[in-house]
Amino acid sequence: MPLSEHEERILAEIERRLHEEDPRFVRRTRRATSRDPLGVRVSLAIAGFAVGLVCLFFLTFHLAFGAVGFALMFASVVAGVRALRGDDDSTLADRVRRAFGGSRSDR
Repeated sequence: MPLSEHEERILAEIERRLHEEDPRFVRRTRRATSRDPLGVRVSLAIAGFAVGLVCLFFLTFHLAFGAVGFALMFASVVAGVRALRGDDDSTLADRVRRAFGGSRSDR
């Protein structure tokens, strides 16, 4: 469920005050949230796609490399899309932003 404008302003004010009062805590929690499982899953899907693409280039050496590369690329795309679709009501843009460490206040 998305937040109302009033709730977003309140959260932005809390965040601003927290930055002023305890910047060390903010840095520590930012590092911890960068390991969000969504971001990890999307990053692994991107890495899997890249490895699959490299395997696909080795198709010239052996057909099995091409088949493995294609299968890995396909599985990576499916895994990435499933990770980004999610079960909550957030939009795709919000989930991508969350996966890569941004927040709504970064806009």
